[in-house]
Amino acid sequence: MLAEFTQDNNPNVRVLDGGYTLSNLTDLLVPARAGKYGVVAINQRSKYITEATLEAAWQAKSPVICEIAESEAGYCNMMPDRLSDFVHDYIKKMYEKYGYYVPVCLHMDHIQKDLSLVDLAVAAGFSSVEVDLSKLPTEENGAKCAEIVAKLDPLGVSVEVEEGEIGASDALADPDIDANIENYYTKAEDAKKLAELTRPAAIAIFVGNGHGKYLKEPRIGFDRIREVAEAVNPLGVQVVLHGGSGLSPETFNQAIDSGATKINYATSISDIWFEYFPKDLLAEMDAKGEELGKPRRKVLDLFEEKIDQVDPAIMQEAMDAVSGHIIMMMMRGFRSHGKATDGRG
Repeated sequence: MLAEFTQDNNPNVRVLDGGYTLSNLTDLLVPARAGKYGVVAINQRSKYITEATLEAAWQAKSPVICEIAESEAGYCNMMPDRLSDFVHDYIKKMYEKYGYYVPVCLHMDHIQKDLSLVDLAVAAGFSSVEVDLSKLPTEENGAKCAEIVAKLDPLGVSVEVEEGEIGASDALADPDIDANIENYYTKAEDAKKLAELTRPAAIAIFVGNGHGKYLKEPRIGFDRIREVAEAVNPLGVQVVLHGGSGLSPETFNQAIDSGATKINYATSISDIWFEYFPKDLLAEMDAKGEELGKPRRKVLDLFEEKIDQVDPAIMQEAMDAVSGHIIMMMMRGFRSHGKATDGRG
């Protein structure tokens, strides 16, 4: 059973003024399911996005999840200890500015290749991790994840697991994918089996969603979300929807009504941020990306110093735009506006 995320249970927990600590996924998602709203999880690809994310959460009085994926921590120069420092520092700044706290979860997403990142995240004070072994058979996925859940539960660190690879490669290779997409959705019985094997806080599923930009309107399986939620909620497990960028507020409403509680949202945020970069800097980043065979976001670490040299007024305008978009989505899409008091904080 997942313990509370407190310093008594976990020496890595950082306690801020007034006794505030981060929240784990159970703290945020159980009230969300009861209140029929979603909690957005935003990938923190820069300290500027972190500040904008928390500014939005404080203005909207909404719970929020700050996350970074294993695959992007290196190229964003956002390894667990550094991101944890930024998140805690900006929470302090928000408290000094507004005089109140909102619940924040700090989550390490999609740990797939290097399971030692679990320990690094815990040591850095993260309150949650996702162990994504969805490419493995359900039984093997469950056995490996169960060991991690058993280790982290007493520390109050929640674990998200994944059943059904997001943007599954076999689905993408199907020439008749439009007609057959439902065949690749996560099956409710498989999700239930993984939940029973691991007893995690949350489970991510594939229901037509994918990471990055959608090239065409996806067919989200709302009925399948509902079926999975009905299968795993009685076990204390909440449903996660990855690949939120590009989906409409109405789609999020329907996904939440169907049972999704954690909504991952990354690409739309960094795209808004990039819109405000000086054109010469973007051109330089794109040229380097082309040279290395990488998209723009994957050279962020090489340009961190130059980004810091951008006119502060321009960067503030960029952060305001990011915050404004997040607030709009918290109001219209995730319906978490004003729900900060439903969780810890």
